Amino acid sequence: MILVFWFQTGFGLFVILILVALGIKFSKEKNIVNDENMLKIVKEELDQDGFDHYELKSIISTNKPNVTSIIVNVDYQEIAIEVDNNSEKIISKERIAR
Repeated sequence: MILVFWFQTGFGLFVILILVALGIKFSKEKNIVNDENMLKIVKEELDQDGFDHYELKSIISTNKPNVTSIIVNVDYQEIAIEVDNNSEKIISKERIAR
């Protein structure tokens, strides 16, 4: 009877250890993207190009690859900008034809 008790206790502790290890592993993979930071980077890039006013059309963040895609209306054109979430650098900037 005592052997069953110690087996159940050991098995329970083993399961708890596995759950804690998995929790630590998956908590490290989550990367929270600050949209305001990304918009600040885009604003600085558009200011360098001479665009004072823009309208945000779309902002999408993806985990794989870890980028944020932002589409803005500037005057009569649309510009798509991709920003790397880790380094916060602009990967690509393209004008979209309508």
